[in-house]
Amino acid sequence: MHIDDTLPSSPSMQAFEADAALHASTTQAQDESMKQIAALRDDAGEAHIAEHIRGMVAATMGGISVHASETTRAHAAHWQQWALGTADGLALPVAA
Repeated sequence: MHIDDTLPSSPSMQAFEADAALHASTTQAQDESMKQIAALRDDAGEAHIAEHIRGMVAATMGGISVHASETTRAHAAHWQQWALGTADGLALPVAA
């Protein structure tokens, strides 16, 4: 995992990160993500989609600056939990 620790982020960057992390954890953003996942199901298997989600979570969380605010980290952790739970749900076999 790569974390950029070379320069502290500016107050405006911290605000942007916090807003983005907060938005990602909203019901509206999660609903939109679920719509996109549903659209992908026509072209890809659920296991493939789950692995893609896990990769996106790893890339996103790895890109959060060590200088990110506690609020940004909390929102990102909330989104991470939701996204990984969604991936785990997709990877489960469907009961017959």
